[in-house]
Amino acid sequence: MIVARTVIAGLASCLGLLSRPAAASDLCSTLDAFIKSVAPNESRTVSFHTSWGSGFKDDDDPSTSMAAKRCDHGGYGPAKPLCAFLMENGATEFAGNNAKDVISCLSSATRFAPGATLDGIAMSFSYGTASRGSNVEVTFSDDKAIGGMVLKIEADGY
Repeated sequence: MIVARTVIAGLASCLGLLSRPAAASDLCSTLDAFIKSVAPNESRTVSFHTSWGSGFKDDDDPSTSMAAKRCDHGGYGPAKPLCAFLMENGATEFAGNNAKDVISCLSSATRFAPGATLDGIAMSFSYGTASRGSNVEVTFSDDKAIGGMVLKIEADGY
């Protein structure tokens, strides 16, 4: 019985059906570190790509994959931990959950109804203090170039 519950909990977690407070907390702290690292007059972007039902268009044979993900940090060192976190914990089948989680981290009063799906969104936030921080744009949309969906987090330091 314990094994069955563990398997069910693990499967539900993989599908993004369970709330994982520790993972959400880790996302928020990793996202915070990335955004705070962006210097004034500097712009940095993390792009997290997901595909459910096939691989990406530029894969050797996209039809052989059920799911795919990749993350582009632009070679920016402080963005690498965020990409690593998203690659390990980011949802592919319900990729909109990634955007909802990022938005909830950046705007702690923002909540989404249980079971709400997100097919696309674009939001902007001022993150930090009036004298030092970043203007952050979060977009989640179809990726016409490689297929699947892309979550972009762009921080413009001030």
